[in-house]
Amino acid sequence: MSQPMIKTQKQNILLWFRFLQLSHQLPDYKTNLKKSSNFYKEWGDVRGVKFDDWWKDHKHLFGSTRVNEVSRVSKSPNTVTVEIPLNQPVSRSMKELKELVTTKQEERIKELGLTTRGMKTKSVSFGKFETTKGVELKGKTLYEILLMMEIYVDLGCPRVGTEFVDEVIKRMKNRPRSKWIPYLLHTPKELTKKGDKMVYPENTLNQVRRYIRRGKTILENVSKGEFPGRQTLR
Repeated sequence: MSQPMIKTQKQNILLWFRFLQLSHQLPDYKTNLKKSSNFYKEWGDVRGVKFDDWWKDHKHLFGSTRVNEVSRVSKSPNTVTVEIPLNQPVSRSMKELKELVTTKQEERIKELGLTTRGMKTKSVSFGKFETTKGVELKGKTLYEILLMMEIYVDLGCPRVGTEFVDEVIKRMKNRPRSKWIPYLLHTPKELTKKGDKMVYPENTLNQVRRYIRRGKTILENVSKGEFPGRQTLR
């Protein structure tokens, strides 16, 4: 089966969600999670929850939180696409824009069945969570790292060697729905036999170790309230 494509906002939030769930399983991130509990408060308790069930009640929390120039109309329910004439005073444009945005925020809040009572600003009730600004999300790589980390944690964080790689390949090939493995784990030509076991070349093992290190960095960032964080995919 071909490798998965991770492109949509929902798929990216799924990765964030599962990395957060994983961070709750490791004592290394307990302190960070305690400190970021207010940040994640609106997410609720994600432990043991299926993403699709959680998404139904929390998808309104995500969306663009920056002003951007767009080349096509956005389909995000938490944004409004506007046309601003360049041949009128900026002060007039800003006044009209403020009025439009305020109206659209009120409409969106009513649509979600929320209330503005006690709010300092109408914008805090939806679309407040966004992935790390300025970081390109390489979805396929992040997904491969996630799956590898989930197996790594399930095995008790073992030494990363041939036995671990074999277990990763076995589990990914035996999954009921999507039976693919990351390209870096495709059987290398340099695979050799030592006794009754096949031994992976050091460059393959080093790539797997690099994924595990990146996974730990992402878990560290997520436990602090950021996804995927900076300098995670180098």
